[in-house]
Amino acid sequence: VIISPDGYVVTNHHVAEKAVDIRCVLHDNTMLRAELIGLDMDTDLALLKLVPDKPDTVFPFATLADSDRLQEGQFVMALGAPWGLKRSISLGVVASAQRYLEESSQYSLWIQSDASLNPGNSGGPLVDTEGRVVGINTMASFYGGDLGFSVPSNTVAYVVEQIRQHREVKRSWTGLQLQPLRDFDRDSFFEGERGVLVASV
Repeated sequence: VIISPDGYVVTNHHVAEKAVDIRCVLHDNTMLRAELIGLDMDTDLALLKLVPDKPDTVFPFATLADSDRLQEGQFVMALGAPWGLKRSISLGVVASAQRYLEESSQYSLWIQSDASLNPGNSGGPLVDTEGRVVGINTMASFYGGDLGFSVPSNTVAYVVEQIRQHREVKRSWTGLQLQPLRDFDRDSFFEGERGVLVASV
């Protein structure tokens, strides 16, 4: 997904991690080289920079929406090339605008939708009905129907800025393992509306 007129591109970490040479195919079938600026394994995002044939090239780019305004039940569309079928779109609704997936990321929340995601959708945009990018498609579950997860656009904007400045995302780590006040998996329930339990240090 091109996110700026000067040719910055966001895709998935695993797409670019071991690449020796990166080439991007644009909407008009123009193929351009791209430089890897940086990676963030936690959100599975990579930032690339297109290398244009002509200096001062202005690229058409996608607008990032405010993902904090996303609501459950809102229609979204996943773009990409599932199974190599380029320029494909699938329609779905937001099932959860802030899904926490501990096994996938300790720092981030995800957008869960039922827009069909398949191999080839990774790194593509999840867009709202106005065509604005609300997330970057990352992973899917093939058990029990379509279940897709996308990195929210506000997280994408933060990660991109960190990579542009530092070539990595700098995060703090407290050394604490937290769990919810009401944890059905561990059969523990504490009164209170806010806060967490410190499960381990």
